Amino acid sequence: MKSLLLVFMLATTPALAQEESDAQFVSPFPETAPPHQVLIHPHREQRDKYVWGTFGPPGMLDAVLGASVGQWMNTPEEWQQTPSGYVKRLGTEYSEAAINATTKYIVARLHDEDPSFRPCSCRGFHRRALHAIISPVVAYSFDDDRPQLSVARMAGTATSSFVSASTWKPGAPSATAVIAHVGTDLLTAAGVNLLREFVFHHRTPE
Repeated sequence: MKSLLLVFMLATTPALAQEESDAQFVSPFPETAPPHQVLIHPHREQRDKYVWGTFGPPGMLDAVLGASVGQWMNTPEEWQQTPSGYVKRLGTEYSEAAINATTKYIVARLHDEDPSFRPCSCRGFHRRALHAIISPVVAYSFDDDRPQLSVARMAGTATSSFVSASTWKPGAPSATAVIAHVGTDLLTAAGVNLLREFVFHHRTPE
C-alpha cells in the first residue's frame, strides 16, 4: 500500500507543479498563454477603444466642443456665426476627429503604445486636473505600462488639422493657421478628458 501511495505521489507531482506554474504565468498575448487561459490581445483592445472613441459618445462630444469653440471664436470667418455655420463646423470637427483617431491608432499599433485616456490613479483635484490636461500628448507603453510622450497622438492631431485646412476649410492653408488649429484641438481634447476624469469616471470612496 505504501508503495502504491509513493508511486501516486511521484506521478502527480509534475502535474501539480505545472498547474502552479500556469496559474502564476501572466502573458499579455494569447498566443504565449497556457491553453486554458483566455486573454484579450492588446491590439484587439486598441481596436475596440478606437471604435468607441471615434463613433461613440467621446467622438461626438469632441466634435460638439470643437464646433462650439469655433463658433464662439468665429473661425473660419467665412462660415459666420450662424446656425448653418455651426453645422459646417460640427461636420468638420467630427471628420477631423475621425481622421485624428484613425491616424493615432495606426501609429500606436506600429509603436506598440496605448494612446487612450486612462483615469488618474491619484487623489486630489489639482493632480487629477493636471493628469487630464496633459493626457492629449501622453500614451502608455505596452512594454512597461509607463506614460510617455505619444508620437501617435501628435501625429493624429497634426494630420487631421492639415487635412482639414487643405481640403474643406475655406481659404488657403497657412502654417500659422494649422498650428493655431492644433492648439485648439489639444485644448478641446483636454476639455473632454476633464469631463472623463471628473464626470464620467466614478471613483469609489475610500
